Amino acid sequence: MNKHTLFLVAVIATVLIMGLPELNYYPLLSQGDHGRDLYAAQAVLRGELPYKDFWWVYGPIMPYYYAFFYKVCGATIGSFLLGKLVLKIAAAAFFYLAASRFLPAFLAFLSAVWFAQSQQEFFFTFNHAGGITAELWILFMLFSYIRTPQVRFLWGTLPAIFLYSLIKINFGLTAAVVVAIVSFCAGWVHPLPRDRARNRFYVALAGVCLGVGLVYWLLLKDLPLYVIRQCQPYFGDDQPHHFSPWVTIPYYFTQHWLTFVHSPINMAVGVVLHSGTLLCLYRLCTGKIPAKPRRDLLLCLLTLATFFVLNFQEFVVSGVWYRTFWSLPFLFMFHFLMMHTGFQLLPKVARGLVWVLWGCLLLLGFASAIGSQQQQKIPPRFLQGPHAKIYVGNEFEWTATVNAVNAFLSQNLKDDELFFALPYDDIYYYLAGKSSPTRQLIFFDHIKIPPQQEVSIIEELERKKVKYVLMSNRIASSETGLGIFGRTYCPLLSQYIGANYTPVARQGGDWEKEPGWAHNHGLMILQKK
Repeated sequence: MNKHTLFLVAVIATVLIMGLPELNYYPLLSQGDHGRDLYAAQAVLRGELPYKDFWWVYGPIMPYYYAFFYKVCGATIGSFLLGKLVLKIAAAAFFYLAASRFLPAFLAFLSAVWFAQSQQEFFFTFNHAGGITAELWILFMLFSYIRTPQVRFLWGTLPAIFLYSLIKINFGLTAAVVVAIVSFCAGWVHPLPRDRARNRFYVALAGVCLGVGLVYWLLLKDLPLYVIRQCQPYFGDDQPHHFSPWVTIPYYFTQHWLTFVHSPINMAVGVVLHSGTLLCLYRLCTGKIPAKPRRDLLLCLLTLATFFVLNFQEFVVSGVWYRTFWSLPFLFMFHFLMMHTGFQLLPKVARGLVWVLWGCLLLLGFASAIGSQQQQKIPPRFLQGPHAKIYVGNEFEWTATVNAVNAFLSQNLKDDELFFALPYDDIYYYLAGKSSPTRQLIFFDHIKIPPQQEVSIIEELERKKVKYVLMSNRIASSETGLGIFGRTYCPLLSQYIGANYTPVARQGGDWEKEPGWAHNHGLMILQKK
């Protein structure tokens, strides 16, 4: 086993050990967004199709990925988290493989583990973990192509672009653009002819993009335009958050400054990162890097910069902070490339001391995370039921409410009876192991449900003889884009429920206070009159 293979195995083993305590714990579970993901995998396991049979807002492939873990390991949240851990390990492995093209094996190992520990995860969905893995797969192939300009590495990007587009279409197609730009620039910098193999690759890249379009067309072609816009909210005002780049870009740099001054450790890490960048720029500007390493470094920086800027697309127009996370892996890689190159000016002992201290920070972070998780694994935080069986970091009241409602449903619903949850409480469908009586899983102002859709939903509720309606306190919210049920959205559905159902129980929540995404969760149970 050579050195690079040994360190790759070490990356996989380290991230596995870091992730094992997370298999029965999730820090903050939401009844809506996470419930939707859990339910979607359950639905495709029953043979249902995304978009056609249930509302789904991302690419179609990830529900099938997680359904595989349901099938093999059982339909529990723990199985879902196992699938997420596999993606986290794969992402770290691709990060290491990309870094090892230009960094020493040990430093590539350190960078990959640092990425796995420090990368901000999309806390609200399990879907995007697949996208991060795909983009790092593409980065590994591009770095390999820069190091050794052989077209076979470009071909290795094609399956990743296809899968990435079926996870999040806009970022998958963005990756295709990056690959085209980098391959063209690398072919221009390296004195290589534009041979037939490279031309065939460009044709295949266009074919992959057309294939992605065909998949989406087949899944969406029979749906009305308003349903397509609900599932693929990329047009007009489909998104509830809108800001000018003149607002979002200064906000981004302000947040980075606040992170830097947040603690002495953050300041020390920031000084090391930016010192490495400045030293690297000094070496580049003074010609202290030999011609080929300099050329390769510039191509790597071009790749990272192009990915970073184009993956900023959603944040720039929305100002929603978690949308910057798509660009973070490239920022991590940028810093380690710059530090490795810049720190060549330092004595060997000084460089070794920096990396030893970096490793100590990793160990401290791991110990802190383990201690925090173990403190959370107590009975009041245990989510019950055959499909749950995990601890959550939510407030005690949230867990008690979800457990109580799930127990009520299991006691009062027959095997062939369904219930209806709104405005966005899909976790109850998942926990009860029941199908939604309608394909629509979310009801908010920004979803823009037209009257004809309301009528079809009411017809489904009548046809399927829905006995209970679950209505959470998020039916009235001041949060951007949510609105008030019956007043700002779905007046017909509100009238139907009011005329045909009567309250029989109420669980948790302070209905006088603002409902939360995963806190102050209250729920009213209504029964058919």
